[in-house]
Amino acid sequence: MSDSDIKTLLVASTKDPASSRIARHILDRWKFIQNDGIYSRNNFLLTYIDSIHLNHDNIINDPELKSSRIGTVVFLSKHSSSAQIKSMTVHPTGNFGPNDLGGYPGTLTPAAPEMMSQALRIMRNRYNGDRFMTTFEATHHGPYLEAENFYIEIGTTSNEWEDEPALDSVSSAIMDNRGNTYPNFVGIGGGHYVPKITEYVVDNRINVGHLISKHNHEAITESQLMDAVARTRDCKGFIVDKKGTRGRVREMLRSIVAATGLEVILL
Repeated sequence: MSDSDIKTLLVASTKDPASSRIARHILDRWKFIQNDGIYSRNNFLLTYIDSIHLNHDNIINDPELKSSRIGTVVFLSKHSSSAQIKSMTVHPTGNFGPNDLGGYPGTLTPAAPEMMSQALRIMRNRYNGDRFMTTFEATHHGPYLEAENFYIEIGTTSNEWEDEPALDSVSSAIMDNRGNTYPNFVGIGGGHYVPKITEYVVDNRINVGHLISKHNHEAITESQLMDAVARTRDCKGFIVDKKGTRGRVREMLRSIVAATGLEVILL
């Protein structure tokens, strides 16, 4: 089976109005062929699920998808923000602690560093307004699956996910995304939106997979840091927001780097 047979699966939830709206925008703008509920175009597939994404584990094992060779899964989603921040975001999936929002406790899924990082850059380039914050989010919540994946989101109200420029930016970030050959890193430090790491990746030829915000730094273990490396394919090392990283994590990083020779980029 050739690389051209590897598919990128887009997952829309009928329970999530933003997700359904992004999917409809993609289907309206690009010509897909429907067959037994699955939409296809070149190396893209699009499917609808009747559950919330974060509760739908192992989607690549769904019966209607089992005959497809899926390389990357992209979850189309609403972004939720208690502060009502208008945003377009991308983030990896998994949990460093409890699975309060789906997935498995203390378990990461494979990140998609090239496509996710490139999606962020495309959104930044395509969106010319100042209404939306365009950013990474740190790794958080489910679902669990064993394929490279990430979320792409618009938030937080219908005013945002009905915004045509935002829809165009998010859709282009998926459909015009060819990835890249930049080196892959794990991002560490900063708040949930990892602002320093976001800006560094946008401005440099580099990708991130898993992102570990300071909110996880009190409980995270050295083993989990190494798991983030393992779940970020071809990982070269760490991009570290030094001021946004707790001392105990900096110590663990020193130990890991001494043992493995992984690189560190300090911001």
